[in-house]
Amino acid sequence: MTQSDIRDRQNRMLLLLLVNVVIALVTPTYYRIFSQLWADHLLAFLVGAIVLHSSDRRYGRYLVHSARLVLYLLWEITLSSLSVAGLVLQPKPKLDPGIIAVPLDIDSDLEITTLATCIALTPGSVPIDLHRNGQDPPVLYVHYLVVGDPDTLRASIKAGFEHMILQVSRGIA
Repeated sequence: MTQSDIRDRQNRMLLLLLVNVVIALVTPTYYRIFSQLWADHLLAFLVGAIVLHSSDRRYGRYLVHSARLVLYLLWEITLSSLSVAGLVLQPKPKLDPGIIAVPLDIDSDLEITTLATCIALTPGSVPIDLHRNGQDPPVLYVHYLVVGDPDTLRASIKAGFEHMILQVSRGIA
C-alpha cells in the first residue's frame, strides 16, 4: 500500500466519521425519541453508522477497530495509573527511569501523532522525540518511570498501540 493510498483511506474514513458525528448531533434536534438526549445521540450515531456502512463496507470495521483502540487505551491508562499510584505510595519507590528507542512500522503523521498521544496519556510514560532519517523507519524515543526490560516495553508498544493504530488507519488485521 503506497503512502498516497494510506492517506486517501485515512481521509475517507475520517470524512465518514465526521458525517456520522454530524448526523448524531443534528438528528436529535429534529426527532426526539427517548427522554434522555444522550440516548437520542447514540441512536442517531448507530443509524448513521449503519447507513454509512452500507455505502462503504470498510467503515464498519473502521468503527470496530477505533472502538477497540479506545477501550485498549482506557485499559492501559487504568493499569498504568494503578502502577504509578503503587509507586507513589511506597516508602522507597523502586524507580528505574530511562529512555528507550522504539522503531516504528507506522510512518504517516496522523499515525505517529496518534501513537505519541496514546503514550502521553498513559501515566508513567512520555514521548520525548521522533527521529526520521531518510529511508530508515522513524524512531520514537519514550521516557518511562520504570523501564525494566527495554525489549519488553518495545514489544508491548508494537503489539499494542502500534498494531491497533495500523488496524484503524490501514485496515490491517
